[in-house]
Amino acid sequence: MILLFLRLLAAVALAFVAGKLVSKLKLPSILGWLIAGMILGPHAVSLVSDTLLDAVWYQSIMHVLECAVGLMIGTELVWRKIKRSGKAIIITTLTQSIGTFLVVSLVFGIVFYFSGIPLYLAFLFGGIALATAPAPALSIVREFKTEGPVTATLIPMAALDDIVGCIVFFSTIAIVAGNLSAGELPAYMIALVVLLPLIIGVVTGLLAGLVLKKERGAGPTLALLIAMILLSSGVGFWCNDLLPRPVLNFMLIGMAFSATFSNMVSEKRLDQIMQGFNPILGVAMIVVILNLGAPLDYHLILGAGLYTAIYIAARAFGKYFGAFFGAAVTKSPKTVRNYLGLTLLPHSGVSLVFTGIAVSVLAGPAPACAKIIQGTIAAAAVINEVIAVVMAKKGFEWAGEFDRQEATNNVSAVPLPPVITISRQHGSGGRMVGHQLSQQLKIPFYDHEIIERAVNSSTIDQSFFEEAETRWAGSLLDGLSRDVGQGLSVDDRVFLHQSQIIRQIASENSCIIVGRCADQVLKDRQNVIRVFIYADRKSRQHRLIHTYHETTDHALADIERTDKRRASYYSFYSGRQFGDADNYDICLNSSALGIDGCVQILKDVYRSLSAATQER
Repeated sequence: MILLFLRLLAAVALAFVAGKLVSKLKLPSILGWLIAGMILGPHAVSLVSDTLLDAVWYQSIMHVLECAVGLMIGTELVWRKIKRSGKAIIITTLTQSIGTFLVVSLVFGIVFYFSGIPLYLAFLFGGIALATAPAPALSIVREFKTEGPVTATLIPMAALDDIVGCIVFFSTIAIVAGNLSAGELPAYMIALVVLLPLIIGVVTGLLAGLVLKKERGAGPTLALLIAMILLSSGVGFWCNDLLPRPVLNFMLIGMAFSATFSNMVSEKRLDQIMQGFNPILGVAMIVVILNLGAPLDYHLILGAGLYTAIYIAARAFGKYFGAFFGAAVTKSPKTVRNYLGLTLLPHSGVSLVFTGIAVSVLAGPAPACAKIIQGTIAAAAVINEVIAVVMAKKGFEWAGEFDRQEATNNVSAVPLPPVITISRQHGSGGRMVGHQLSQQLKIPFYDHEIIERAVNSSTIDQSFFEEAETRWAGSLLDGLSRDVGQGLSVDDRVFLHQSQIIRQIASENSCIIVGRCADQVLKDRQNVIRVFIYADRKSRQHRLIHTYHETTDHALADIERTDKRRASYYSFYSGRQFGDADNYDICLNSSALGIDGCVQILKDVYRSLSAATQER
């Protein structure tokens, strides 16, 4: 057992690396995990062998992790969020999702009818085709700072789309499983396949909601959530033992469990709960997808042909024209009608989870059908993703949502008032420079004031805004959190909302803005003076000790830690290096010039630019 467990750990580590390599190609990490599963599984390297896959302890771990993965979707089933999405987005989501299901099912129904293949397989293809992978499209939103009707529609639709997909797929797979097992299971068992996991999830979710509703620290909250997941899984194991054969879907238990408690806690509290759990969810996703990929035969992918081409084409047709129809009915903007469907083409993610579930259901009673599904969908996941990412990017581009801020600024006839942005090393006195400069120039100064404005116009908890610049953006744990996100992560939402506030502030009048990547947020705005304040380590340490009353050892550690985290944040959201002179108009050494000297230089530069602006 110990040797098998070590092999599992090695496989998980290799899958993680594969996911990172695949993400470098702008493809979803989950695709790398699936491919790693196939390569490391019994049909190839056999690191994940049949002996491991059949081990009772291994299957028990998988069921618990499947329950945990259910939180990825269940936490999006929040009625408040769905209602806030608006009627137009809900209708368009339904038309493109159901439209895709009908088109793919119809096309494969015709193909399978003439091929002598069971027709129920066509509906399984339709159920799998509904799912959309929002991560590739949302990464384009983040990278190119897209803004407009298509972006505004896509973000809330990302979660709604998979909600509809889960309802349709699990209903379809339950009916198919029931029909395939009609001779082996009593009639009531067919209903239990769907209803019992939902009942277990709702009951344990109600208990979790009561326990998690109260505000607690990150550690106790995480411990309570894990305990409730284990309780939900334990009830599932107990019920499976009482049934003639184990048939319960633990992912469905996790979805119902998390959907229940998510509707009982506030949105701010839910963000806090999931912020701590997302890295664990990331690990769970890697293991579950690895487990789903291991039994898949890679030879079937290499031999995929006509069915894969039909699947990609039918799904694209359903997504595009379903979105087109929904947008037309709801009288959405023309760009939404014409280009939203292109941003919905990415497919890997939930679809691969659906495929693994379908294959596990069909493997016993209909192995030939299982091979058709796994070969077609796995091949489509690779081929479609390459095409879909390009088309999604083109969709945003053709909609005119790239560099939206730059376009707006370029057509501005009236010169914009000068704005000063200040980036700074920790302890360099950058905030003091900004504050004194604000007093002497008599223009507004924004630092913590941005947080106040952001909190007042958002449902995100204040702590996320306060800690934004000092979180490890792009770290291992952060990467795991982002790999499983169905929509924008909390950190991404914080950054985008802060950026919106910064742009709004800069449009009002001259001002000084400290930190928060303001120099890059306003990179396309006219008349921005981008400043970087730095100082030698001794001066910074002295300032922290005498101004902020930190101890000598703590001051040094604080400088090291804060600078690294600011650099991580800046690099992740701007793609540039923190402190690189090329990013700024002026770099000032406060230990050589002093605070007053820095203020005087910036005051002269500001007045010179202000005078030049007025002359235009």
